[in-house]
Amino acid sequence: RQYQRRVHGAPRGVPQIDVTFDIDANGLLNVSAEDKTTGKKNQITITNDKGRLSKEEIERMVNDAKKYEDDDKKQRERIDAKNGLENYAYSMKNTVNDEKVGGKLEAGDKQTILDAVDGAIKWLESNQEGDKEEYESRQKELEGTCNPIISKMYAGGEGGDAGGMPGGMPGGMPDMGGMPGGAPPSSGPKVEEVD
Repeated sequence: RQYQRRVHGAPRGVPQIDVTFDIDANGLLNVSAEDKTTGKKNQITITNDKGRLSKEEIERMVNDAKKYEDDDKKQRERIDAKNGLENYAYSMKNTVNDEKVGGKLEAGDKQTILDAVDGAIKWLESNQEGDKEEYESRQKELEGTCNPIISKMYAGGEGGDAGGMPGGMPGGMPDMGGMPGGAPPSSGPKVEEVD
């Protein structure tokens, strides 16, 4: 960028000076001044080293980032597993409490899901710093309780397409990644476990 400021006409005998400010990509400020009557020109470069990182500091930070990259990845995976369990638990709770879905479940099945979900949520609240494997294990356990009941509900549904719920499941089907086997091919859609 370049900034120029000109002083407007001056009385006879008063010097006319052009001053130019130029900031380059490195953050250096170049200031030049030129007397228009004599053509004399001076220039100064102003650097701002205060508060800047040295090359050594930047290299150290980059090396630290590489050193802690694996720890960061493990932490991210742990948090993803925790969020996965939490999302699945609340999704199942909302699905079962939905009138259109909850009304299709037997009271005992609905209570089984709600008890399992409440247990998972309480466990999550007291295990905020668990590891990835613990969260994944708890989610598989919860899916093992909920999925057969949801599958039974779909298999026993009346009307709709190929034994499914009429109009589909409100809000979409929750993540059923661990659903075993599914219903027989003739009674509805087949659900396969995907890793």
